[in-house]
Amino acid sequence: MTSSATAPLLRRLNAETVLHVLREVDAIRLGELAEAARLSRPTVDAVIEDLRRIGLIAETEDDTPGRRGRPARLVRFRAERGHVVGIDIGVHKCLVSVADLRGTVLATEVRPLGQELGRKARLDGVRRTVRAALKKAGVERAAVLAACTATPGVVDPRTGVVLVCDVLPEWKGLNLRTELGRSFDAPVLADNDANLAVIGERWRGVAAASADVIYVLAGERLGAGIVSGGQVFRGHDGGAGEMAFLSLLEHTPGAEGIGALAGSVGKEVVARLREHTGQAGFPNQLTGDAALLMGAARDGDAEAQQVLEQILGRIARAVGTLALLLNPELIVIGGGVAAAGEQIAEPIRRRLPQMTSLPPQLKVSLLGDRAVTVGALRTALDSVESSLLNNLNT
Repeated sequence: MTSSATAPLLRRLNAETVLHVLREVDAIRLGELAEAARLSRPTVDAVIEDLRRIGLIAETEDDTPGRRGRPARLVRFRAERGHVVGIDIGVHKCLVSVADLRGTVLATEVRPLGQELGRKARLDGVRRTVRAALKKAGVERAAVLAACTATPGVVDPRTGVVLVCDVLPEWKGLNLRTELGRSFDAPVLADNDANLAVIGERWRGVAAASADVIYVLAGERLGAGIVSGGQVFRGHDGGAGEMAFLSLLEHTPGAEGIGALAGSVGKEVVARLREHTGQAGFPNQLTGDAALLMGAARDGDAEAQQVLEQILGRIARAVGTLALLLNPELIVIGGGVAAAGEQIAEPIRRRLPQMTSLPPQLKVSLLGDRAVTVGALRTALDSVESSLLNNLNT
């Protein structure tokens, strides 16, 4: 590589390093910043000038009481420079979060979406949820620098077109970037929900220290987000992690998740529970048949416990298959069912050594049903940073 090519790259890498430090503090002296970033003071001075030019930092003076001499020069990251939006479009609901450039969530809006909705009606519902979230956050449309949306199914990573979506058949062929781009004056990215969930877990969840992770979205249906060597693995068309292949394997539940299995395997027990107790008082991230079944099992109902054990045995075989294929360090169980915690994790964890001689760690997501939007926000933030840093050499 020539020196003419190396200089712009080094300039960008130094800026990324300084930004990483600045995002973690309120304000910092330049000498302390140079030490934390492990860069020379002249290099930091040059980076600060670059970041000031693109609006990412502000300078102030140290007004600490009792300090003598000339006030020290402080710099801070301008999180208010712009905003990002993360969108999770599900079968039954839409969840939208708005954050500043530090990733601090300013507002979240959740609205129901009927499974029977057609493409136009579902998109209209998503747009209404976005507008409500922006209003709640006090953020104007023009202040949004990027948005990222999540959806079930296979999303072409190059175009944002939904190639396959079994749970929302009318979604096939939809270009989410184009359709939702009409709601913003900024780029819109699109990805599979499990892919974004694993990004969220590695950013602010239980997988922060793991470079080889599988996130299993285990709600109505199963889906997996895969990180290998610190990078999301999507496959050629974005279909990696789709779990329809499980239907080809004997004794596995196919791609049915805990919610779907609760309504099929536990049909009679769920019917009895509905008749006698109505909806269970389980954490509100978990609804429907799964909530009824898990709530009853938690409260000591023997039949519910037996059915839940059977369901989790089938889920464990699916998780074990992934562990055998990909040999991850960690598997995270997530989605609304994460609200059940160890009630679902322990039976799966107990079975893994029977299926693989190298069982991974297994944890339950602490982000719950927010993991997808957290990952969407992180993806939007990465897009904004990349775009702004591209201006350093112009």
